Amino acid sequence: MTMTEVEGPFGVPVPERERAANLKADELNLFDSTAVAISSVAPAYSLATTTVFLFTTVGVAYLGPSVLWVSFVPVLFIAYSYFHLNRRDPDCGASYAWLSKFMSPSMGWFNGWVQIATSVIFCVAAPVTAAQNTLQFFVDRSWIASSTATNPWLQAVVAALWLALVTFICIWGIRWTTNFQWIMVIIEYVCVIVFSIWAITKVFVSHPAGTLSFQWAWLNPLNIKSFGALAAGAALGVFFFWGWDTSVNLNEESKNKSKTPGHAAIISMFFLLVIFTVNVVAVQMWVPSSKITELANANQATTVMTFFAQHAIGQWALYVMLIAVLSSTVGTTQTTLLPAARVTLSMARDRVFPKLFASIEPTRQTPAIGTLVIALICVIGIFLTQGSPTISSQFGNLIDQIGVLVGFYYGITGIACAWAYRKVAFKDWKFFLHGVALPFLSGVALLAVGCEVGLTEPWTTSLPTLITMALGIPAVVLLKIFNKGPFFKVKPIAFTTIEE
Repeated sequence: MTMTEVEGPFGVPVPERERAANLKADELNLFDSTAVAISSVAPAYSLATTTVFLFTTVGVAYLGPSVLWVSFVPVLFIAYSYFHLNRRDPDCGASYAWLSKFMSPSMGWFNGWVQIATSVIFCVAAPVTAAQNTLQFFVDRSWIASSTATNPWLQAVVAALWLALVTFICIWGIRWTTNFQWIMVIIEYVCVIVFSIWAITKVFVSHPAGTLSFQWAWLNPLNIKSFGALAAGAALGVFFFWGWDTSVNLNEESKNKSKTPGHAAIISMFFLLVIFTVNVVAVQMWVPSSKITELANANQATTVMTFFAQHAIGQWALYVMLIAVLSSTVGTTQTTLLPAARVTLSMARDRVFPKLFASIEPTRQTPAIGTLVIALICVIGIFLTQGSPTISSQFGNLIDQIGVLVGFYYGITGIACAWAYRKVAFKDWKFFLHGVALPFLSGVALLAVGCEVGLTEPWTTSLPTLITMALGIPAVVLLKIFNKGPFFKVKPIAFTTIEE
């Protein structure tokens, strides 16, 4: 290899004239990465959009909080698998890159497809929720009529504007993005934590009429008698915790990139478990089961957090919670767009995705073109779903089962971690547990949950999700046939040592 060449994808030399600019290295410290991981999960948004369905799926009486604990365990050890794989191979493609190198290039590409599709689906849905919350705030302030706020085209325009804002920040630079996430984290976490603790304390002290006293049985997973209910609840639970892996997709922009992103992912998981448990318990104590059912039947599930705040704290808290959910929604839209742009960047660098996604803006050192293209696709999706009731209905089924897609790429990554370290699995029993056995079992569990949900739901509900995944199969087959690069010809490898 000459002085003018560097090692490119899979050891292939790349001439200097063909080298792309790099992402901005050494920019994010542990606190920044943790803030991004936590903000990506977006507790206020997740709670607002999923709590009602969690209760109605597994029973409002006591099973909601326990399902969170059941969901937490496998996702935690998937986070450990991300830590161990990133420690040895920090690549912004993360799960896509690791499966390609350690299991199968075809499986890696397919997993990358699922991640990108999941991100696009979410970045279509979340801005619409942000738009609805924005317009609802305008209604509450008597700035517009309620009939105006429900206009789907107006919602689409406002959603597109929110998406444009976060896209601009993503393109402008990773430091701007992280600072924006710090603001979002502070707003939503202070609101959710303070309101939840205040509401729980209020029940303990004065036990207002209509509230329920806390019961330890709510946290006991053994009270879940039906595997079907457990699987459906766990799929929702996976969605609750989804997003912490964004910190790992930003590894090439992090300080100590082999360790900081993985540590941030694991730290965020424990923090999130506390936040979710406290809030779900608080909501369960204050929001009657009849109200939960009413919100679900009226397609107003996203208002559960504002109802909780108003009922438990006061009228003024409704506005504060509305702003918290809005900031959370906008923040998580941004942190879903971020990893999508970096997964496509990694795939384009490996020459198995359009070349334009490998372009990095040299001044800002961000994947500007790829980010913009993904955002434009999402804008088209926003107007399609808002303009067509049929498309909106099918897209709603996709959103309902987005936990299945997340569970797939999380699950297969846990299995990939165990497979990558198989040759050194028994050199240290502690590593065997958190680096091989538990990631493998967690991966199998998440895949089993996805299969259970897909098989038990009506086929009309599961069909959009199955189609989304199935589209990746002919794409990878055609790539294998026509792609002339080395990607599909390289044999998978395995680690021969535990440490670097």
